[in-house]
Amino acid sequence: MAHSENVEQKAATPLGITEDIRQHLGFLCHDLRTFTSNRAAAERLNTSVHLHFIGPPYLTEQDAQTALSSTLQTLRNADGDRGAHVPNSDAGAAGSLTLSAFLEEKIAQVIAAREAKRSADNGKARDFVLCTSHDLAPILLEACAFPKEYFETRAFKDAYKRWEAGLRKAKKKGKARA
Repeated sequence: MAHSENVEQKAATPLGITEDIRQHLGFLCHDLRTFTSNRAAAERLNTSVHLHFIGPPYLTEQDAQTALSSTLQTLRNADGDRGAHVPNSDAGAAGSLTLSAFLEEKIAQVIAAREAKRSADNGKARDFVLCTSHDLAPILLEACAFPKEYFETRAFKDAYKRWEAGLRKAKKKGKARA
């Protein structure tokens, strides 16, 4: 029975984005936002080798490629009901960008703003980093149009706990073979 529920959840839209992919992007957003207080999230993020963390354990390689090459409009409407959460100002040109292009554009804007601030400080050498919780998480939240309340719902919390339990079980199984 659980298998058929999972198959239903993974039913793809005509453009290949599934609610499952969106949900896993939500897990990534949650980890990005909470990694300082969530040791397991920090461990997952610190071991990621994927650009912007979009890959395992959050998404399979194939799902990551699908997500990165999908337009924001497609990501936001994976279950046919996301448009209501997207501000009108975002529905236009940004919606036609791929997730990959959107992330690069927004990150470039953050870097440009930090470099401008450095210039305004009379060129004082200031190191800066892209912060996962303060910079990347809000960009990914915007890309997927997740309202902040989404992470407080019982459905999300339950799904996140099941996902974490699945990761722990898979990790334990992998160690048993090693």
